[in-house]
Amino acid sequence: MSLHRFLLLLLIFCLSGCDPQRDKLLIGAKIYEHSGSYATLFRQWNDMGINTGFCSQDLIADNEFMEQAREHGISTYLIFPVFFNPEALALSPDLAAIKQDGSAAAEEWVEFVCPSREDYRRQVVEKARQLVRAHHPDGISIDFIRHFVYWEKVYPDRDPSSLPVSCFDSVCLEHFKAETGIQVAPHLENTVDMAAWILDFYQEDWTTWRCGLITSMVREIVQAVREVEPGIQVNIHLVPWAERDFDGGLKRVAGQDIKALSSYSDLLSPMTYAHMVKQSPAWVHHITEEMAGMSSLPVIPSIQVGLAYLDNGYGLDEFRETVEQALLAPSGGLILWSWERLAAEPEKAELFREILRER
Repeated sequence: MSLHRFLLLLLIFCLSGCDPQRDKLLIGAKIYEHSGSYATLFRQWNDMGINTGFCSQDLIADNEFMEQAREHGISTYLIFPVFFNPEALALSPDLAAIKQDGSAAAEEWVEFVCPSREDYRRQVVEKARQLVRAHHPDGISIDFIRHFVYWEKVYPDRDPSSLPVSCFDSVCLEHFKAETGIQVAPHLENTVDMAAWILDFYQEDWTTWRCGLITSMVREIVQAVREVEPGIQVNIHLVPWAERDFDGGLKRVAGQDIKALSSYSDLLSPMTYAHMVKQSPAWVHHITEEMAGMSSLPVIPSIQVGLAYLDNGYGLDEFRETVEQALLAPSGGLILWSWERLAAEPEKAELFREILRER
């Protein structure tokens, strides 16, 4: 090869690496329902710079919604909840995950299924397969893929020892013993005593095993949907805690091992709803940076748009700073929670549009 041709190819390679389309940020919005024109909706998204929808199963199943999304160049991800399932629990209360105090893993609206139930896991995997086969979304966004914790009301001053740990039902305990070889002391007869004994003497083994339950569920879902759509993208919703927060709560409580989960995903999305959990906008960048350091995957923080849980003000200045912090490197973009909230606050919608145009 001549030197001239080599230099020409090198120049082409370098320019392709700087292609702004290749390095395009993912700007997404979670959307659960929409009553108006889909064409109008997606034209608005095009104008604002939103290029990806994280969509409810009802919208993904709507052919007109999907056709209009494709026509307007909007990627679609199916939001797919896993262990949060009030409907299943209403039919079969015995499916409930059990906390270390012996009670069901439930608080207000948050109700979790035991993650060891093989029939339930198979049903979840088959449902994911069927939805992808029927509707062909560009991606699947795996939600509630963790152990029970009502993190939406866990504030910075929370005592880590007060956080729930689950699941200690008989199915999980039998699997834990069989898969680790650890035998619970025979004199322990009730859930509370067995949970306390395991957490006192085998906390590390217990945490590792519980993380494995979550990771294996992701693996099974991803394998199933990629049998149908080999190129489908996978996003995982993450509890927004840094590695050392709440005494290692991301693994110890939620059971989310970012390094392990990254093996089966394309994107990671911490739910950095700063105002809701009494954090500053700068915290969004902090969590994004922390998680990017634990994985080579793009980290796309999901940010809060409207008030939730707290009734103190969440104004334009705080929203602007939250958006700007979410977009700081190494972020791969951001996801708005939610489109419905943004559409209800036109001043925030216009501000968001301006911020993206400034960039």
